[in-house]
Amino acid sequence: MKSIQTGVDSIVATISEVKSRQYTRTFAKSDVTGTVDTMSLINEFRKTLREQKNKKCECKSNRVDRSERYPTDCHEIQVQGFNVSGIYKIRPEDMEPFYVLCDLTTAGGGWTVFQNRFDGSQDFYKGWSDYEYGFGNLAGEFWLGLEKLNYLTNQKLYELRIEMETQHGQDAYAGYSVFTVGPEHEGYRISTLGTFYGTAGDSLSYHAGQKFSTLDVDNDEWKEGACATEHGGAWWYKECDKSNLNGKYSMTTEDNRGQSMYWISFKGPNFPLTKTKMMIRPLPASKPIDYMDTNRKILEGPELRPPVDKVRPIPDKLPGLRTNNVKGTYDLSPSHSQYRYDEPTADAFFPNYA
Repeated sequence: MKSIQTGVDSIVATISEVKSRQYTRTFAKSDVTGTVDTMSLINEFRKTLREQKNKKCECKSNRVDRSERYPTDCHEIQVQGFNVSGIYKIRPEDMEPFYVLCDLTTAGGGWTVFQNRFDGSQDFYKGWSDYEYGFGNLAGEFWLGLEKLNYLTNQKLYELRIEMETQHGQDAYAGYSVFTVGPEHEGYRISTLGTFYGTAGDSLSYHAGQKFSTLDVDNDEWKEGACATEHGGAWWYKECDKSNLNGKYSMTTEDNRGQSMYWISFKGPNFPLTKTKMMIRPLPASKPIDYMDTNRKILEGPELRPPVDKVRPIPDKLPGLRTNNVKGTYDLSPSHSQYRYDEPTADAFFPNYA
Protein backbone atom coordinates (compact mmCIF):
# COMPACT_ATOMS: atom_id res chain seq x y z
CA MET A 1 0.00 0.00 0.00
CA LYS A 2 2.96 2.33 0.76
CA SER A 3 4.33 1.80 -2.75
CA ILE A 4 0.91 2.61 -4.26
CA GLN A 5 0.73 5.86 -2.27
CA THR A 6 4.23 6.80 -3.46
CA GLY A 7 3.05 6.26 -7.03
CA VAL A 8 0.05 8.50 -6.43
CA ASP A 9 2.26 11.30 -5.10
CA SER A 10 4.48 10.98 -8.17
CA ILE A 11 1.44 11.21 -10.46
CA VAL A 12 0.26 14.30 -8.60
CA ALA A 13 3.64 15.98 -9.06
CA THR A 14 3.77 15.14 -12.76
CA ILE A 15 0.23 16.35 -13.42
CA SER A 16 0.93 19.59 -11.57
CA GLU A 17 4.02 20.21 -13.67
CA VAL A 18 2.20 19.52 -16.92
CA LYS A 19 -0.70 21.74 -15.96
CA SER A 20 1.68 24.51 -14.98
CA ARG A 21 3.30 24.47 -18.41
CA GLN A 22 -0.01 24.10 -20.21
CA TYR A 23 -1.61 27.09 -18.58
CA THR A 24 1.38 29.44 -18.44
CA ARG A 25 -0.03 31.66 -21.19
CA THR A 26 -3.71 31.35 -20.25
CA PHE A 27 -5.87 33.49 -18.04
CA ALA A 28 -5.60 32.92 -14.32
CA LYS A 29 -9.25 31.82 -14.15
CA SER A 30 -8.63 29.03 -16.64
CA ASP A 31 -5.55 27.96 -14.68
CA VAL A 32 -7.56 27.66 -11.47
CA THR A 33 -10.28 25.67 -13.24
CA GLY A 34 -7.72 23.23 -14.66
CA THR A 35 -6.15 22.74 -11.24
CA VAL A 36 -9.55 22.03 -9.64
CA ASP A 37 -10.36 19.42 -12.31
CA THR A 38 -7.00 17.72 -11.76
CA MET A 39 -7.37 17.59 -7.98
CA SER A 40 -10.86 16.12 -8.38
CA LEU A 41 -9.42 13.25 -10.37
CA ILE A 42 -6.70 12.69 -7.77
CA ASN A 43 -9.18 12.76 -4.89
CA GLU A 44 -11.37 10.24 -6.71
CA PHE A 45 -8.34 8.00 -7.23
CA ARG A 46 -7.45 8.23 -3.54
CA LYS A 47 -11.04 7.35 -2.62
CA THR A 48 -10.83 4.24 -4.79
CA LEU A 49 -7.61 3.21 -3.08
CA ARG A 50 -9.22 3.59 0.34
CA GLU A 51 -12.14 1.42 -0.73
CA GLN A 52 -9.79 -1.27 -2.03
CA LYS A 53 -7.84 -1.16 1.21
CA ASN A 54 -11.04 -1.58 3.24
CA LYS A 55 -12.08 -4.54 1.09
CA LYS A 56 -8.67 -6.09 1.62
CA CYS A 57 -9.06 -5.74 5.38
CA GLU A 58 -12.51 -7.32 5.24
CA CYS A 59 -11.16 -10.27 3.25
CA LYS A 60 -8.35 -10.71 5.75
CA SER A 61 -10.87 -10.71 8.58
CA ASN A 62 -12.94 -13.35 6.79
CA ARG A 63 -9.87 -15.54 6.34
CA VAL A 64 -9.27 -15.47 10.07
CA ASP A 65 -12.86 -16.55 10.73
CA ARG A 66 -12.61 -19.43 8.27
CA SER A 67 -9.37 -20.63 9.80
CA GLU A 68 -10.73 -21.09 13.32
CA ARG A 69 -9.16 -24.26 14.57
CA TYR A 70 -11.00 -27.49 15.26
CA PRO A 71 -9.46 -30.63 16.76
CA THR A 72 -7.85 -32.69 14.00
CA ASP A 73 -9.11 -36.00 15.39
CA CYS A 74 -10.80 -37.59 18.42
CA HIS A 75 -7.53 -37.96 20.28
CA GLU A 76 -7.07 -34.19 20.41
CA ILE A 77 -10.55 -33.94 21.90
CA GLN A 78 -9.71 -36.49 24.57
CA VAL A 79 -6.52 -34.64 25.44
CA GLN A 80 -8.71 -31.72 26.53
CA GLY A 81 -9.99 -33.89 29.38
CA PHE A 82 -13.19 -35.41 27.98
CA ASN A 83 -13.98 -39.12 28.32
CA VAL A 84 -17.56 -39.60 27.07
CA SER A 85 -17.88 -41.16 23.61
CA GLY A 86 -20.07 -39.24 21.17
CA ILE A 87 -20.35 -37.22 17.96
CA TYR A 88 -17.83 -34.42 17.45
CA LYS A 89 -16.74 -32.05 14.73
CA ILE A 90 -13.11 -32.28 13.65
CA ARG A 91 -10.99 -30.75 10.93
CA PRO A 92 -8.07 -32.74 9.53
CA GLU A 93 -5.32 -30.82 7.76
CA ASP A 94 -6.38 -29.38 4.37
CA MET A 95 -10.06 -30.35 4.81
CA GLU A 96 -13.28 -28.63 5.75
CA PRO A 97 -14.71 -29.58 9.17
CA PHE A 98 -16.95 -32.65 9.42
CA TYR A 99 -18.60 -34.80 12.09
CA VAL A 100 -17.20 -38.07 13.41
CA LEU A 101 -18.00 -40.65 16.06
CA CYS A 102 -15.38 -40.73 18.81
CA ASP A 103 -14.71 -43.76 21.00
CA LEU A 104 -13.12 -42.33 24.13
CA THR A 105 -13.26 -45.47 26.29
CA THR A 106 -11.96 -48.53 24.40
CA ALA A 107 -8.32 -49.38 25.16
CA GLY A 108 -7.57 -45.93 26.53
CA GLY A 109 -9.84 -44.05 24.11
CA GLY A 110 -8.95 -41.37 21.59
CA TRP A 111 -10.27 -43.39 18.64
CA THR A 112 -11.80 -41.86 15.50
CA VAL A 113 -14.34 -44.40 14.19
CA PHE A 114 -14.63 -44.81 10.41
CA GLN A 115 -16.81 -47.94 10.23
CA ASN A 116 -19.53 -49.10 12.62
CA ARG A 117 -21.93 -52.03 12.17
CA PHE A 118 -24.12 -53.68 14.78
CA ASP A 119 -27.72 -54.31 13.63
CA GLY A 120 -27.90 -54.52 9.82
CA SER A 121 -29.99 -51.36 9.47
CA GLN A 122 -27.65 -49.89 6.84
CA ASP A 123 -27.00 -51.46 3.43
CA PHE A 124 -23.24 -51.67 2.78
CA TYR A 125 -23.44 -53.10 -0.74
CA LYS A 126 -22.84 -49.77 -2.45
CA GLY A 127 -20.83 -48.18 -5.24
CA TRP A 128 -17.59 -46.23 -5.41
CA SER A 129 -19.03 -42.76 -4.84
CA ASP A 130 -20.76 -43.85 -1.64
CA TYR A 131 -17.61 -45.40 -0.24
CA GLU A 132 -15.50 -42.43 -1.28
CA TYR A 133 -17.63 -39.79 0.47
CA GLY A 134 -19.36 -41.84 3.16
CA PHE A 135 -22.86 -43.05 3.97
CA GLY A 136 -25.08 -43.98 6.88
CA ASN A 137 -25.70 -42.16 10.14
CA LEU A 138 -23.11 -41.45 12.81
CA ALA A 139 -25.73 -42.30 15.44
CA GLY A 140 -26.17 -45.73 13.84
CA GLU A 141 -24.34 -47.75 11.20
CA PHE A 142 -22.04 -45.88 8.82
CA TRP A 143 -18.93 -45.71 6.65
CA LEU A 144 -17.08 -42.41 7.12
CA GLY A 145 -15.58 -42.22 3.63
CA LEU A 146 -12.29 -43.08 1.92
CA GLU A 147 -11.50 -39.46 1.13
CA LYS A 148 -11.72 -38.50 4.81
CA LEU A 149 -9.76 -41.59 5.78
CA ASN A 150 -6.98 -40.61 3.40
CA TYR A 151 -6.68 -37.11 4.86
CA LEU A 152 -6.89 -38.39 8.43
CA THR A 153 -4.24 -41.09 8.14
CA ASN A 154 -1.75 -38.86 6.34
CA GLN A 155 -1.69 -35.93 8.78
CA LYS A 156 -0.01 -38.04 11.51
CA LEU A 157 0.97 -41.65 12.09
CA TYR A 158 -2.08 -43.70 13.11
CA GLU A 159 -2.65 -47.16 14.52
CA LEU A 160 -5.69 -49.23 13.54
CA ARG A 161 -7.99 -51.18 15.84
CA ILE A 162 -10.83 -53.42 14.66
CA GLU A 163 -13.43 -54.66 17.15
CA MET A 164 -15.59 -57.64 16.16
CA GLU A 165 -18.27 -59.83 17.71
CA THR A 166 -20.42 -62.83 16.74
CA GLN A 167 -24.15 -63.23 17.30
CA HIS A 168 -23.33 -65.37 20.35
CA GLY A 169 -21.38 -62.58 22.01
CA GLN A 170 -17.91 -63.93 21.27
CA ASP A 171 -15.65 -60.94 20.71
CA ALA A 172 -12.09 -60.26 19.63
CA TYR A 173 -9.99 -57.45 18.23
CA ALA A 174 -7.22 -56.93 15.69
CA GLY A 175 -4.73 -54.09 15.93
CA TYR A 176 -2.04 -52.78 13.58
CA SER A 177 0.73 -50.48 14.75
CA VAL A 178 0.50 -48.23 11.67
CA PHE A 179 -2.27 -47.75 9.12
CA THR A 180 -2.27 -45.38 6.13
CA VAL A 181 -4.69 -45.07 3.21
CA GLY A 182 -3.47 -43.64 -0.08
CA PRO A 183 -5.15 -40.94 -2.24
CA GLU A 184 -7.94 -41.36 -4.78
CA HIS A 185 -5.62 -41.65 -7.79
CA GLU A 186 -4.03 -44.68 -6.09
CA GLY A 187 -7.43 -46.27 -5.52
CA TYR A 188 -7.34 -45.51 -1.78
CA ARG A 189 -5.01 -48.45 -1.30
CA ILE A 190 -3.66 -49.56 2.08
CA SER A 191 -0.34 -47.84 1.55
CA THR A 192 1.12 -48.71 4.96
CA LEU A 193 0.20 -51.47 7.38
CA GLY A 194 2.03 -52.09 10.62
CA THR A 195 2.66 -55.06 12.89
CA PHE A 196 -0.38 -57.06 13.96
CA TYR A 197 -1.41 -57.42 17.60
CA GLY A 198 -4.63 -58.64 19.22
CA THR A 199 -6.86 -61.67 19.79
CA ALA A 200 -8.62 -62.10 16.44
CA GLY A 201 -5.65 -63.18 14.36
CA ASP A 202 -4.23 -61.37 11.35
CA SER A 203 -6.61 -61.24 8.39
CA LEU A 204 -5.64 -57.85 6.97
CA SER A 205 -1.93 -58.15 6.10
CA TYR A 206 -2.99 -60.19 3.06
CA HIS A 207 -4.72 -57.03 1.79
CA ALA A 208 -1.80 -54.65 2.40
CA GLY A 209 -1.01 -52.58 -0.67
CA GLN A 210 -4.33 -53.37 -2.35
CA LYS A 211 -6.66 -50.79 -3.87
CA PHE A 212 -10.25 -50.48 -2.72
CA SER A 213 -12.95 -52.18 -4.82
CA THR A 214 -16.72 -51.75 -4.95
CA LEU A 215 -19.57 -53.26 -6.95
CA ASP A 216 -18.94 -50.76 -9.78
CA VAL A 217 -15.14 -50.32 -9.57
CA ASP A 218 -13.04 -53.49 -9.80
CA ASN A 219 -9.48 -52.90 -8.55
CA ASP A 220 -8.73 -56.43 -7.36
CA GLU A 221 -6.27 -58.97 -8.82
CA TRP A 222 -8.79 -61.72 -9.49
CA LYS A 223 -8.78 -62.32 -13.25
CA GLU A 224 -11.86 -64.51 -13.41
CA GLY A 225 -14.33 -62.06 -11.89
CA ALA A 226 -14.91 -59.21 -9.46
CA CYS A 227 -14.37 -59.85 -5.76
CA ALA A 228 -16.83 -57.14 -4.67
CA THR A 229 -19.76 -58.76 -6.46
CA GLU A 230 -18.61 -62.28 -5.61
CA HIS A 231 -18.45 -61.51 -1.89
CA GLY A 232 -21.25 -58.95 -1.68
CA GLY A 233 -19.26 -56.08 -0.26
CA ALA A 234 -16.53 -53.48 -0.76
CA TRP A 235 -12.98 -53.93 0.50
CA TRP A 236 -9.27 -53.88 -0.28
CA TYR A 237 -9.70 -57.14 -2.17
CA LYS A 238 -6.76 -59.02 -3.60
CA GLU A 239 -7.83 -62.36 -5.10
CA CYS A 240 -10.05 -62.28 -3.18
CA ASP A 241 -9.96 -61.90 0.63
CA LYS A 242 -9.22 -63.04 4.14
CA SER A 243 -11.55 -60.44 5.62
CA ASN A 244 -14.80 -58.89 4.41
CA LEU A 245 -16.07 -56.46 7.03
CA ASN A 246 -18.26 -54.53 4.57
CA GLY A 247 -20.03 -57.69 3.42
CA LYS A 248 -23.73 -58.40 3.80
CA TYR A 249 -25.18 -58.44 7.30
CA SER A 250 -26.31 -61.92 8.30
CA MET A 251 -27.39 -63.67 11.49
CA THR A 252 -27.12 -67.17 10.04
CA THR A 253 -24.45 -69.37 8.48
CA GLU A 254 -26.87 -70.65 5.83
CA ASP A 255 -26.55 -69.53 2.19
CA ASN A 256 -23.84 -66.97 2.92
CA ARG A 257 -21.68 -68.06 -0.03
CA GLY A 258 -18.83 -66.06 1.49
CA GLN A 259 -20.80 -62.80 1.28
CA SER A 260 -21.25 -62.08 4.98
CA MET A 261 -19.09 -60.05 7.37
CA TYR A 262 -16.15 -62.23 8.35
CA TRP A 263 -12.56 -62.29 9.58
CA ILE A 264 -11.12 -65.63 8.52
CA SER A 265 -8.64 -65.95 11.39
CA PHE A 266 -11.56 -65.48 13.80
CA LYS A 267 -14.26 -68.14 13.26
CA GLY A 268 -13.68 -68.43 9.49
CA PRO A 269 -15.66 -67.22 6.44
CA ASN A 270 -18.80 -69.24 7.21
CA PHE A 271 -19.33 -67.89 10.69
CA PRO A 272 -20.66 -64.33 10.20
CA LEU A 273 -19.87 -61.43 12.47
CA THR A 274 -22.73 -59.26 13.69
CA LYS A 275 -20.75 -56.35 15.12
CA THR A 276 -17.66 -54.60 13.77
CA LYS A 277 -16.03 -51.28 14.49
CA MET A 278 -12.97 -49.91 12.70
CA MET A 279 -11.13 -46.96 14.22
CA ILE A 280 -7.81 -45.12 14.22
CA ARG A 281 -5.75 -43.29 16.83
CA PRO A 282 -2.50 -41.32 16.45
CA LEU A 283 0.68 -42.93 17.68
CA PRO A 284 2.33 -41.22 20.65
CA ALA A 285 5.71 -39.71 19.85
CA SER A 286 7.32 -42.00 22.42
CA LYS A 287 6.01 -45.22 20.83
CA PRO A 288 8.50 -47.10 18.62
CA ILE A 289 7.47 -47.56 15.00
CA ASP A 290 7.58 -51.12 13.73
CA TYR A 291 5.65 -51.62 10.53
CA MET A 292 5.60 -53.10 7.07
CA ASP A 293 5.66 -50.61 4.20
CA THR A 294 3.75 -51.96 1.22
CA ASN A 295 5.85 -49.85 -1.18
CA ARG A 296 8.65 -52.35 -0.60
CA LYS A 297 8.13 -53.83 -4.07
CA ILE A 298 8.80 -50.43 -5.62
CA LEU A 299 11.21 -48.64 -3.30
CA GLU A 300 14.80 -49.73 -2.86
CA GLY A 301 16.81 -49.81 0.31
CA PRO A 302 16.00 -51.00 3.82
CA GLU A 303 15.09 -47.59 5.24
CA LEU A 304 11.37 -47.16 4.65
CA ARG A 305 10.44 -45.51 7.93
CA PRO A 306 8.44 -42.26 7.74
CA PRO A 307 10.08 -39.03 8.92
CA VAL A 308 9.96 -38.50 12.66
CA ASP A 309 8.48 -35.03 12.25
CA LYS A 310 5.21 -36.61 11.04
CA VAL A 311 4.48 -37.37 14.68
CA ARG A 312 3.35 -33.99 15.99
CA PRO A 313 3.01 -33.21 19.69
CA ILE A 314 -0.54 -32.71 20.98
CA PRO A 315 -1.15 -29.30 22.65
CA ASP A 316 -1.54 -29.10 26.41
CA LYS A 317 -4.99 -29.10 27.97
CA LEU A 318 -6.88 -25.89 27.32
CA PRO A 319 -9.11 -24.14 29.90
CA GLY A 320 -12.82 -23.40 29.75
CA LEU A 321 -14.13 -26.50 27.97
CA ARG A 322 -17.53 -27.81 29.02
CA THR A 323 -19.10 -31.24 28.70
CA ASN A 324 -22.69 -32.36 28.25
CA ASN A 325 -22.80 -35.85 29.72
CA VAL A 326 -26.41 -36.41 28.71
CA LYS A 327 -25.88 -36.14 24.96
CA GLY A 328 -22.21 -37.00 24.95
CA THR A 329 -21.41 -33.88 22.95
CA TYR A 330 -19.09 -31.05 23.80
CA ASP A 331 -18.85 -27.30 23.62
CA LEU A 332 -15.34 -26.24 22.68
CA SER A 333 -16.18 -22.56 22.44
CA PRO A 334 -13.66 -20.30 20.65
CA SER A 335 -14.21 -17.77 23.44
CA HIS A 336 -12.61 -20.21 25.87
CA SER A 337 -10.01 -21.98 23.76
CA GLN A 338 -8.25 -22.12 20.42
CA TYR A 339 -10.66 -24.87 19.34
CA ARG A 340 -14.15 -24.46 17.95
CA TYR A 341 -17.02 -26.92 18.23
CA ASP A 342 -20.50 -26.86 16.67
CA GLU A 343 -23.50 -28.78 18.04
CA PRO A 344 -24.46 -31.53 15.55
CA THR A 345 -27.85 -31.31 13.85
CA ALA A 346 -30.12 -33.97 12.34
CA ASP A 347 -28.74 -33.39 8.83
CA ALA A 348 -25.13 -33.24 9.95
CA PHE A 349 -24.42 -36.88 9.21
CA PHE A 350 -25.01 -38.22 5.71
CA PRO A 351 -28.40 -36.76 4.66
CA ASN A 352 -28.79 -38.95 1.57
CA TYR A 353 -28.83 -42.07 3.66
CA ALA A 354 -29.94 -40.96 7.12
